[in-house]
Amino acid sequence: MNRRNPAIDIARGIGIILVVLGHNWTVLQERGELFQVIYSFHLPLFFFLSGLFLKDSGDLKNFALSRADALLKPYFAVLLLLGLCEMLAPQAVPVAGTTPFAYFAGVLYGTAPTIAWTPLWFLPHLFAASVLAMAVLRATRNLPGRPAALWLAACALLATGVGCIGWFWQTDTGEALDWMGLQRLPGLPWSLDLLFISTPFMLFGFLLGKPVAAMRFKPWVVAAAALAFAALHAYSGETMDLNLRVYGNPVISTLQAGLGIYLVLSVSALLQHHAVFRRPLACIGSASLLILLFHYVVQGRVFLLLSHVSRNEVLVGAASLAAGVALPLVLLELVRRQRYLALLLLPTTPPLKAGPALPQNAPGKSP
Repeated sequence: MNRRNPAIDIARGIGIILVVLGHNWTVLQERGELFQVIYSFHLPLFFFLSGLFLKDSGDLKNFALSRADALLKPYFAVLLLLGLCEMLAPQAVPVAGTTPFAYFAGVLYGTAPTIAWTPLWFLPHLFAASVLAMAVLRATRNLPGRPAALWLAACALLATGVGCIGWFWQTDTGEALDWMGLQRLPGLPWSLDLLFISTPFMLFGFLLGKPVAAMRFKPWVVAAAALAFAALHAYSGETMDLNLRVYGNPVISTLQAGLGIYLVLSVSALLQHHAVFRRPLACIGSASLLILLFHYVVQGRVFLLLSHVSRNEVLVGAASLAAGVALPLVLLELVRRQRYLALLLLPTTPPLKAGPALPQNAPGKSP
């Protein structure tokens, strides 16, 4: 009997730690090499991992409802409750100065410039990308030569998405968005203008599901990939920031994303055999939603608090990073014990299996 693949949980754990680190004040302020390395692949990694969960069977409507329950419900719950709290106690819960109507309209619009907690833009977009990817898989289910067709379609979509990435970003709108307090277009609602970038990476994940399930740590291949990844960063200076509609050189940035994903998966395949790494990283990976929801405000507040205690930015940044990961884990345990909080923030439908199952001959497979 197959069992769940712990390497995928570990990869998600590494990925969400990179997200928190990428939003750390010290990293964002400098926007140096560490920033460029993280941003060059951390979002494509999450899209790719999401693709590993996709199946071309089942009802599309039920899939969409399941994804809405897991992604849209906590998005709206957190931001709507935040808006209500700000209306009742504006000094205690400050958000960007705006009218209540503009705030709630921004939540519905769902892009980073329209919401109070920027990282949450990812949730409605991930929902839309997942549904589109599943629709593509269902539509091509009986297509002759399907894998090759999917590879070609994914590459064509990615090329199109990179080519038109800035079409709907910060363009003049006149008075069209005055009702939301905006003068420039903040992307399409739910960042739909990024669908042709996110969906291809999901399709790549689906197509490579079996190789990922059987992946082993190969030192020489990993060393070569790491050298190539480092060389691309050293000599090109390219990175991406999908939130700001930056992709960089299409070839170099795509190579960097692919190499970064491979390195994380390879390291995860190695760490799954060592409980001292497997258990904490898998725990962090399983809590990635709560960490995404709350790390931004937790890390920011802890950094601000500790900056009054110490002038060592590296130390303060490291402590706030740890808090941004650890405190949402504590919150998750509290949420699980509170029925109504769990109903608001956690999926009510059975969770998807954590990645492709281990093949029968995989290392560590139970007989």
